[in-house]
Amino acid sequence: MEISLDYSKAERQADTLEQCGNDMLQQSNDISNLITEIRRAWQGDTSEIYIKKLEALGNDLKQSSDKCKQDAKDFRARINSIRKADEEARAFIEKK
Repeated sequence: MEISLDYSKAERQADTLEQCGNDMLQQSNDISNLITEIRRAWQGDTSEIYIKKLEALGNDLKQSSDKCKQDAKDFRARINSIRKADEEARAFIEKK
């Protein structure tokens, strides 16, 4: 019985996950810029309520971004570990 893993596909999936993290980080940065613009253009209690909601959203996006990028890094490490074990097993079998 042979178990195989498409390493290229797995790496592309890690790349996609990392790109999602980068996209979320960009959205978080865009929200920060929007908050700056709102502070310049809109004064009052309602603006502060709106800004607090935007800040919470930006923080959530940043945390999700960090998580996605860390998951992509962990996934790549696992891919590399499996690849190394696979290569070692093949080398062992070839020596027999």
